[in-house]
Amino acid sequence: MPTRMTGAEVRTTPAPEAPVSGFDALMKESQAQTYWVKRLVAYIVDVVIVYVVLAILASIVAFQLLLLSGPGAFGAVLVGAFSVVSGVLLFLYFFVTEVSMGSSIGKRVFGLKVVADNGGKPSGSQAALRNISKIFWVLLLLDVILGLAMSKQYTMKYSDTFAHTSVVAA
Repeated sequence: MPTRMTGAEVRTTPAPEAPVSGFDALMKESQAQTYWVKRLVAYIVDVVIVYVVLAILASIVAFQLLLLSGPGAFGAVLVGAFSVVSGVLLFLYFFVTEVSMGSSIGKRVFGLKVVADNGGKPSGSQAALRNISKIFWVLLLLDVILGLAMSKQYTMKYSDTFAHTSVVAA
């Protein structure tokens, strides 16, 4: 014999599932999407700052190199050196700004900061570890992808797990 319900039925909606990975959160949560848009634009701001300085330095060096070596060696040396120097300068920029101020200029503009697990600014070793991937853009892309794939949090790159750091709202 079937049971009969009396009174009003209580309808419940299923609780939202916890994200399986950072990618899952990124696909479902507008907060995660806003966070990564801020991080991307902050990174672009930082790269522009570094590349403006690099362009000034490169033009000074390029002019002297052109005078000393001629046009043939000039192009080959400049292209190869530019990619190496730009990666090193990006690393140094992020390392110095995060250790000294807790955030890069771009992060600061967008209200973000880097924090260690203890809540303070990252130490030198933490900043070095979390920023080593910025030497080459493919490494940075892999760092972000692995971080989103291997963590339930959407705020961490893969290197942040080893550095014990994350980027949070300031």
